[in-house]
Amino acid sequence: MTDSRSNSTPPQISLTVTPDVLERFCLLTGGGFRIRTRLGGSIRDTLCLQWGVDSAYLDDRIQTIFLNGQVVDDPDAALMTPGSTLALSAAMPGIAGAMLRKQSRYAPMRSRLSYAGPHVKPDGNAKGDVVVKLFNLLQRELGPQFLRQGIRIPGRALRRLLAGRWEAFRTGIVAAEIAAESVAPSVLFDTDWGDREVVLTVRRSGE
Repeated sequence: MTDSRSNSTPPQISLTVTPDVLERFCLLTGGGFRIRTRLGGSIRDTLCLQWGVDSAYLDDRIQTIFLNGQVVDDPDAALMTPGSTLALSAAMPGIAGAMLRKQSRYAPMRSRLSYAGPHVKPDGNAKGDVVVKLFNLLQRELGPQFLRQGIRIPGRALRRLLAGRWEAFRTGIVAAEIAAESVAPSVLFDTDWGDREVVLTVRRSGE
């Protein structure tokens, strides 16, 4: 994902869906989504204080953290800066998973990949866009939380997801709005978003 469109105003899409379809929308979080946030805090501050992730979940469930391609061992010391890409994963199998895990005993073997940025120095209320990617079990567990808040994604990624299982999406989308106007679910599928980004908000029916 590039930042060339970060200053444009993307279409606002709001959906209410059935639980099974919500899980399908969670797949979008693996390709990366943009979210606007306050910068200058640690990964823990950003995840827990700003995005509402439980601190115990971060410690126990999120086992692998990449910040701008570097493995983070201490989420309290890694600084979120403009344009950062934060990738999160639950425990991954095998030796590779063990090496990339937080505070791994194998950390010296991947020293060139480990985060070596500055200690956290909050810079006030500056805000900017960061990119977040969720992998494996975190897509299903954290995806709904981010989708409720609204994620910014390439429109083509949304259309590609819908095209893969359109009949399931068509019947599972209870209500759809674009720019606060109700539309038929088919409009989402028929629209050619081109290179535009969209802000997608998805809520489970009954919430």
